[in-house]
Amino acid sequence: METTKEQLQVDLRYAQRLCERTARFYRRIQTSLTFLTLLAGSGAIAALSAQMPASSTWLGIAFALCGCLNMAIRPAERIAANDADVRKYAALLAKAHTLDAIAIAALLSEARQSDSNEIEPLRAVAYNDVMLEINRPDALIELDHFQKLIGALA
Repeated sequence: METTKEQLQVDLRYAQRLCERTARFYRRIQTSLTFLTLLAGSGAIAALSAQMPASSTWLGIAFALCGCLNMAIRPAERIAANDADVRKYAALLAKAHTLDAIAIAALLSEARQSDSNEIEPLRAVAYNDVMLEINRPDALIELDHFQKLIGALA
């Protein structure tokens, strides 16, 4: 069975929505890590100035851990990559109205080759978003608890 133009447009919208959700997730991770790093660093400095070595050690560890997580995850790079993917899919959606199904499928396949890494639990969340956008609540996927949590963060 051959994919129709409408199905391919939904696929484009799904890919765009997944990238939007992923970028939003990383923005929230980056904001949280920055906040926790600043909070732990400020607490460590306050504890040192108040001559409380036990709490300053734990706050120093928290400061270092949050900084390491921020460097390891590199949310800013992931946000930029996902934002570029969102723009790429938006351009494809704009072109899709004037193209036939074969051309859209070829462009979609080409675009997927350069996608940034995705967060697997966000796939079902993004799919449900698109199904609600096209007024198809009957096609929603039941989300597990982890997917609901990730969806709330994103």
